Amino acid sequence: MPTLSICIPTYNRSACLAELLDSILAENSADVEVVVGDDASPDDTEAVAATYADRLARFTYFRHPVNVGVDGNIAAVAARATGDYVWLMGDDDRIERGGIRRVLSALSAWPDAIALTVGVVDYDVTMRRMTGIRKMPRTQCFTGVGPAFSHLAELLGFISATLIRRTHWAAAAADPRARAMTNLYSQVYIAGLAVGARGRWGVVEEPCVGFRSGNDQLKRRVGWLERLKVDVRAYDEIAQLLFPDDARVRRAMARRIFDTHVIARIVNAKTEGTTARDALLAGLYLLRRYFALPRFWAFAVPLLVTPGAAVRAIRRAYQGTIRESGSGRARQFALNPAVRP
Repeated sequence: MPTLSICIPTYNRSACLAELLDSILAENSADVEVVVGDDASPDDTEAVAATYADRLARFTYFRHPVNVGVDGNIAAVAARATGDYVWLMGDDDRIERGGIRRVLSALSAWPDAIALTVGVVDYDVTMRRMTGIRKMPRTQCFTGVGPAFSHLAELLGFISATLIRRTHWAAAAADPRARAMTNLYSQVYIAGLAVGARGRWGVVEEPCVGFRSGNDQLKRRVGWLERLKVDVRAYDEIAQLLFPDDARVRRAMARRIFDTHVIARIVNAKTEGTTARDALLAGLYLLRRYFALPRFWAFAVPLLVTPGAAVRAIRRAYQGTIRESGSGRARQFALNPAVRP
């Protein structure tokens, strides 16, 4: 039985899927199986997947006859895993060089870990230009879901960054609330439920996976404002389910989601040219959720009313001069990859 089951729910991204499978092949690890769940893609995903059947030692491909949606495909692909850990992987992401080795090393060091969250490199849509490195806690192991979510909440929505012990995943995924969840972040709730109050959650600061920016299928379909609401609603639902009696953790999660997901979506929308109407609607929506948060008034409101050209200039200056920005960490890493960002 392999240690890692890399589980890939995919839809209509055959070229990206091939890049991901190539990155797994390049790791040359015998301790990995790959499971691909095709959500009735209209493109040539099935044909592309077939070319890897003889190249990957442990490879499973299946296709849904009709589209079952993101949460349904995640459940299906994880259910077919046989490894010790389920590692969900976005179909347009990739494994960084040495990423599997770093993951296996961490799991060996923490044999009691139920979950593991790893470092992420951000790229442009071509996956050729590094644009940032996510800010991570130092490599360590948390005890309990409360401390983990207080320090990692914003990182957990990136599907490729977290692994969960398969037996614990299966038990948590059978929970009726998990089975009914349709907020596109069911895997985050399942991870929290799996770890529980006393489980161990490891963190690997070093980059192990790469994220392809500018390729959000949902955002293209529903627009940036609805995409923003999806993030806020999903994390609110998960916080209420996991921490109904712990307002401290819920507040910590809200701050982290606001500082990352919310601000990033506003900045991206302003730099890409959103309408004044959408900016106003976003402000009204966020006001109901973050009225008591000083960061809302200090950052979100000014960004929403600032002209897009000015926001673009501010972002360029921030990325170009601030060492602790994602771009700054990427520059440091590019100059000396052996040094932690």
